[in-house]
Amino acid sequence: MVLATAAAALAGRDEFTPALGAFAHALQVAETGLPAGSPALRSLAIGGNNLAAALEEHPDRTPVETAGMVAAAEAGLKYWTLAGTWLETERAEYRLAHSQLAAADPRSAVASAHRCIAVCEAHAAPAFELFFGHAVLAQALRAAGDGPAYEACRRRALTLLEQVPADERQWCESERATLTT
Repeated sequence: MVLATAAAALAGRDEFTPALGAFAHALQVAETGLPAGSPALRSLAIGGNNLAAALEEHPDRTPVETAGMVAAAEAGLKYWTLAGTWLETERAEYRLAHSQLAAADPRSAVASAHRCIAVCEAHAAPAFELFFGHAVLAQALRAAGDGPAYEACRRRALTLLEQVPADERQWCESERATLTT
């Protein structure tokens, strides 16, 4: 869907107000119904994920942008569930947890991170995927003020990181850095 793609492109240029407007319009159009297997489903999933990720990195988000970030991540999850595999669904839960953390909603982030891990476990995901789920759960638990659970989850994430193949660990570095005490 062109509007979802345009939203991601606008966000990439830090034009968040028009990006959110384009994505909201894309979601309205999608609500009229999209057939199963429609390429528009993937476009909405990708657009929601990319818009949420861009807004997470935007340091001076307005309250409207913060709400839009979470809505975009929720839409990404919805449409990856319809158009993707378990891997995209798991990663969309991870993105949603990060967006919820950026929105100062650690309780929701804990729930999303638990769902992320559950998807991984249901599909015998490799340590790489499980590491990210446990790392975001640890961050959410810390933000929620649950020190003991944070520490246990942090240790679990670091144990999983040791199982990640050496050539994939570079992709884990920014998450690993969040787990320092």
